[in-house]
Amino acid sequence: MEKTTGLIDLPSKESFLDILKLDKVIIYLLVEWSGPERVSRAIVFNVLNELDRKNTPVFKIDCSDQKKEWFIDWLIEQRQEKNDLYHGGWGETLLIEKGIITDFIKNPGRLGLDKTKDKLKEWLNAQ
Repeated sequence: MEKTTGLIDLPSKESFLDILKLDKVIIYLLVEWSGPERVSRAIVFNVLNELDRKNTPVFKIDCSDQKKEWFIDWLIEQRQEKNDLYHGGWGETLLIEKGIITDFIKNPGRLGLDKTKDKLKEWLNAQ
């Protein structure tokens, strides 16, 4: 299902910093060792396949090894603006505009298919 969503891997700090220059992007945080993340992954990938993403690119960052300090540092900076931002292996999905997290889905597995779809659709359609 991942291939059909068109997710692009962000393996390095440089590739990550490049996408922060785009108007709108979605980043899915993949964590192979987490059961709840796998549930979230199925939901998010399903929703991404169904929605009109309006040419919004979708990326993934594999956080399984938890050694991407450049990404964790960026998340900490973002947390100053979004106090409820949490990163912990639940399949968090970051909704980013011009390098800033404007919204996120904390735990799509718990939120469920319909509410995840509604949240993504609302964010994609916001001007």
